[in-house]
Amino acid sequence: MISLNNNITFFNKRIIVNSLNNYKRSFGTKPQNEESTIVDSNHSFAHTLNLPKTTFSMKANAATREPTLLKDPYKLYKWQLENNKGDNWVFHDGPPYANGDLHMGHALNKILKDIVNRYKVLRGFKVNYIPGWDCHGLPIEQQAFKKLKKSSDMKPSDIRKIAGDFAKKEIEKQSKGFQELGILGDWENPYKTLDHGYEVEQIQTFYDMFNKGYIYRGVKPVHWSPSSRTALADAELEYNDNHTSKSIFVKFNVKSLSTHLAKQNLPTNQKISAIIWTTTPWTIPANQAICVNSEMDYVLVQPIESEQYKDEMFIISKERLESLTKSFNIGELKVILEFKGEQLKGTITKHPQYDRISPIITGEHVIEGSGTGLVHTAPGHGVEDFQICQQYPEIKVLSPVNDLGLFTDEVGEKFVGLEVLGDGNEAVINDLENIGSLIHKENYVHKYPYDWRTKKPIIIRTTLQWFVGLKNIQQTALKGIERVNMVPPSGTNRLSSMVGKRTDWCISRQRVWGCPIPVFYNVNTNEALINDETINHIKELFGKFGSDCWFEMTTQQLLPPSLKDQHENFVKGMDTMDVWFDSGTSWRGVLVERGIIDKDTGKADIYLEGSDQHRGWFQSSLLTSVCVRDIEPYRNVVTHGFLLDESGIKMSKSIGNTIVPSTVIKGGPNKVQNPPYGVDLLRTWVASSDYSKDISIGPNILIKILDGIKKIRNTLRFMLASNFDFDPTIHSIPYENLSSLDKYALHKVFKLQESVTRHYDQFQFQKVHSDIISFSIDISSFYFDVIKRHLYADSPNSHSRRSTQTVLFKMLDVMNVALAPITVHTSEDVFLHQYQFKNNGKGLDKDLIENSVFAQGWPLLPSEYENEKISNQFTNIIAIRDVVNKVLQSMRSQGIIGRSDETVLELKVTNEEYAPFYNDLFAINSQLDDIFCVSNVLLNKFNTFEKDEQQPQPPQQQQQIEPNSKGEFIYNTIISNNSKQLGRVEVLLKTSDKFKCPRCWRHSSIENDKVCKPCDSVLESLK
Repeated sequence: MISLNNNITFFNKRIIVNSLNNYKRSFGTKPQNEESTIVDSNHSFAHTLNLPKTTFSMKANAATREPTLLKDPYKLYKWQLENNKGDNWVFHDGPPYANGDLHMGHALNKILKDIVNRYKVLRGFKVNYIPGWDCHGLPIEQQAFKKLKKSSDMKPSDIRKIAGDFAKKEIEKQSKGFQELGILGDWENPYKTLDHGYEVEQIQTFYDMFNKGYIYRGVKPVHWSPSSRTALADAELEYNDNHTSKSIFVKFNVKSLSTHLAKQNLPTNQKISAIIWTTTPWTIPANQAICVNSEMDYVLVQPIESEQYKDEMFIISKERLESLTKSFNIGELKVILEFKGEQLKGTITKHPQYDRISPIITGEHVIEGSGTGLVHTAPGHGVEDFQICQQYPEIKVLSPVNDLGLFTDEVGEKFVGLEVLGDGNEAVINDLENIGSLIHKENYVHKYPYDWRTKKPIIIRTTLQWFVGLKNIQQTALKGIERVNMVPPSGTNRLSSMVGKRTDWCISRQRVWGCPIPVFYNVNTNEALINDETINHIKELFGKFGSDCWFEMTTQQLLPPSLKDQHENFVKGMDTMDVWFDSGTSWRGVLVERGIIDKDTGKADIYLEGSDQHRGWFQSSLLTSVCVRDIEPYRNVVTHGFLLDESGIKMSKSIGNTIVPSTVIKGGPNKVQNPPYGVDLLRTWVASSDYSKDISIGPNILIKILDGIKKIRNTLRFMLASNFDFDPTIHSIPYENLSSLDKYALHKVFKLQESVTRHYDQFQFQKVHSDIISFSIDISSFYFDVIKRHLYADSPNSHSRRSTQTVLFKMLDVMNVALAPITVHTSEDVFLHQYQFKNNGKGLDKDLIENSVFAQGWPLLPSEYENEKISNQFTNIIAIRDVVNKVLQSMRSQGIIGRSDETVLELKVTNEEYAPFYNDLFAINSQLDDIFCVSNVLLNKFNTFEKDEQQPQPPQQQQQIEPNSKGEFIYNTIISNNSKQLGRVEVLLKTSDKFKCPRCWRHSSIENDKVCKPCDSVLESLK
């Protein structure tokens, strides 16, 4: 950073005093308080000037023009596969659900993917991107329920037919929407999880995992959704942080004490009870034990102030004594005895509602901080409960709840048929109260799992299901995660944490619409039948008829020939696979099956999805691949956040704060309130956002994006208009013959491309967008401002003009290609305008795919463009120019001048070895008038540099520079780099005593109304 001791601070990417006006001047628009720098077209010399010309409009008219500019995403996709010579780039698409209209989350996801892919196309890669859809599952199945009025009409084949047809129609609709967003891909041959070939590979994956011992059938507690009537995986849950449960404290009377407690000579006339706490009262009928922590301290207390409990004693955790005293509200709980949890082990209590015992056992999952320290244990309805009770063969697993979430007859007549999450829960509480076992009840707000589809609470229920055992592959999976490049890096810990804690994956679902688990069961033993012969026969049937045949054919038809005569001994299973198993096998069902990657060692280059997929598709893909091949299926995993409105509130239909892509692109009914912005603005919003976090969108944000697009578009338009007569095959100037100013501009171009290339490679699109915006403002405020005079006023074929046009052409090439992955339509438009000189001035045929900007490749810049010496020279020059601009601004604000070229400049500078201001300026002495936008510059040198002893602090407000008695504006200052003083600059500005040239408007003519000497020379050359 370079600073002045007068109050102006300068950055390498310069912020000049009069940046707004200079920015406007660079495009020929009229800045505030200034005349336009473009000569009036009615001027008598207008025909002698090289006035900018282009049909590239200031306004995009995106909603109308974009569809005419977009190259067919499928044809362009096929073209690059056939013509690009680079390596393969395999972008594996995570399948969106084939249900519903496109929402902004779809747009965010697909645009991010497309930015990556289009960049890779430009870099010469053969991009492989096959769009996919997840077609199974409850939301689509529910569409069948809406059409079939009576449940008795719901034959599996009917449900599947309607569900399949619905999914296919949704895919067609979504596919059209994605292509309108400009998404490049194999739209003629997408993958669908209901495809016959895909299902064949899915059941082969199932069988491979079964053969390796990873898939097994067993009785375990699972997440069960009564509203969906199926088991759920972890990835199918969402959590309600404000769920309210009825929590209860219940007495379990002690039948016999442990050996240790029995020796304590406790009063025999006092009834002792173990007090448990639970937020799921409906599980009390399934209680089989009570758990304590062997290392925790417990107490036997007596409620000495309670008439109701005066003859009783309670066992609770010592740590919870104070809290429970307040909660129970029955007076003091006097401590009679203290002991460890291990000393409680062996105590036998009686279930309060049934004639059975409930022993006290130990478990490490019991912790302090809530409840009573004694955990109600129902192995049929709790994962930890089940695991602990597996150590005690004598403890029975009881799960008296059916698929609908209703109590079964195992609980007795008083509860049977009641809904456990409704009336059944209340009935259990009331029963405990009536029998005197309920000490206290209260509402308890806490985090609780819900079915992500139905948005209703779930339960834990022990059932017979199919599982993937993960313990034996956890370490392999974790090592695989370490090899993956995660963007953002926090994804590594997140995915590792989830995989490291997961021991089982329930993959069976009790639904009709899904890929069936290809297993038969013995009608007598319930033993599963699955082997090479059965799987190969089912694969053959699935390949011909799809998985529908499983539900339409008889068991005899589905069995292989050798077992058909035994069909009466078997029944086909009716479970379907978890949809995460469906999509989790896509690395095989798509990439391997289509020959894109090697079956045993192949990986996709990238997976990119929302951050919720760490527990979904990223994880299921990893686990199936590791189980089958011992390797991870991807090299890069990129995740994005979710959508918020402008207030930072999560978008929700119920709140009414959603915005759909079509409204942004085509506008809403009220075009003033919701104008049609087009696709490129939507893509720019995506690129300009930090997608690693949740992303906001709304009207004000879109307006800001539009402002940025206008700046970029104006920059592009200036370059196009300035090069209206430039043909690089004829007019280009070799690098060694370019001016220092033009070489400096090429250095900036080189640095731009270097930066955007790095950021594209790192998937940092926000930084790409920031690079381009900064470059646009930076190059416009200096380089464009300086080159206008010789672009417009020099002879058409002058060396100075063709030199600058050479640079502008290359600059436009680099900038437009850097933008192309983001602003697809705009960049195609710019490319057609840029190459209008082709075909004898007729331009390119825009209908040909090879005339797409994406067919041209990434511009290769010579290393000589990177010129740090010239960069350092112009860093100093720009710092000096900004000092001059400060004085010019004072002259304007006081009404002395309207335009800077009404002045002449005397400039005196130091020439230190580390900051050779004089040498830097003298080297471009012939261009100083243009550099400072004045009519004449006289350059002088300080003999010595006397540094200020103390760097003064800049004042709060900008100083106003006043003229001396001669009307001269003199300003002396020191330029510093951070704290180091580099050199002194003295500026003397005064109005020119020459006349205004009627052609170039510089005040350098000897006679009034006569052209200046340079313009006279140009006019002579034009004769």
